Amino acid sequence: MPDGLKTEIVIRRLQPHEAPLYRSIRLACLKNAPDNFGSTYEEEVNTSKLKFESHIEHGTDERFMFGAFDHGELIGIVGFDRVERQRARHRAEVVQVYVDAKYRGQNIGEKLLRGLVERAFSLEGIEQLQLSVIAGNQAAIKMYEKVGFKAFGLQPRYFKAGDRYMDEQFMQLFKSEYQGLGVEREERGKWGVGRRIWKAGGWEAVRFL
Repeated sequence: MPDGLKTEIVIRRLQPHEAPLYRSIRLACLKNAPDNFGSTYEEEVNTSKLKFESHIEHGTDERFMFGAFDHGELIGIVGFDRVERQRARHRAEVVQVYVDAKYRGQNIGEKLLRGLVERAFSLEGIEQLQLSVIAGNQAAIKMYEKVGFKAFGLQPRYFKAGDRYMDEQFMQLFKSEYQGLGVEREERGKWGVGRRIWKAGGWEAVRFL
């Protein structure tokens, strides 16, 4: 897709036969954006089958991957990983968030994340989502905050690459606080009382009552 040209992007869960597509984009993100992930390209390229390749093939609601597709090409991913421990099964992790650099600036990352969040909170028992992000990745942090994630901790020197350390920011989102798609809010302004409705990408213009 040429730079600056918007296109119709399909957001959906990856199907078992699409595990090879996932592997390709996962390795690409580690190679093209190495500072944004704890794993490295060198570690995973030599792995015969990546962890989420198996999860995608098994097709369960415990662990799955959402993708953004442009005419069949997988250009973005975000994963869901439910905690296994009995007393922590109300929680899940959001992992491996990535959008191809050619498609940035179109809110695809936010739409992808919201698609996964909507699905996650529709699953029985899921009350809380957590994620972690390199503290210097401010663009990602702002996107997570826009969706509703809030920081709850920072661990200094979480990763080390050569002589360089990277801090890790931890964030969470509660189902009870999530402002999902279709949620309305009432506002009062100089023109009277109006409503906004949340759609992918933000709050739409006020509709006055």
